[in-house]
Amino acid sequence: MQVLTLLQRETGKYVQSASHRIIRNRKWLIIAPNQQVEAAHILIEDGESNIQFAMGNLQARTLPVDNSPLATNNSVAMLDVSVIRFPLLLRKWRKGDYFYPLGMQKKKKLSRFFTDQKLSLTQKENAWVIESDKKILWVVGMRIDDRFKVTEKTKEVLQLGLIPS
Repeated sequence: MQVLTLLQRETGKYVQSASHRIIRNRKWLIIAPNQQVEAAHILIEDGESNIQFAMGNLQARTLPVDNSPLATNNSVAMLDVSVIRFPLLLRKWRKGDYFYPLGMQKKKKLSRFFTDQKLSLTQKENAWVIESDKKILWVVGMRIDDRFKVTEKTKEVLQLGLIPS
């Protein structure tokens, strides 16, 4: 009966059993396992090149700017090394997080960014970010922060690549 009621509710509402949820997402119902509480915070030190986490494998390398064609794929982030402070922190996003999406001069809350990207509740729950000195530099697999983009003054590039599991 609750599932039938869910059909009349707005996006993001759900019903839950002991093991699964049925989530209303626009015209669809998504059946997903209950979200496990995961408070993983992974420190990435300068020079680390291979990091395993829930989304997959994150590969990092530093390159001179002239050998680095700019990425056109959301699973690769090209960042200006000179504005990054190590260690980096890889973590799940939290309410209140914000960043400056590439191409924008104003900050945007991640919750609003995810809504604009039309992410489902389960996609939002599984979103990760990488931060440097309490500033988000990459919403992993989606968008980099404009403050860390490669410019004409960039000498070295930090390339982060996501290989999904």
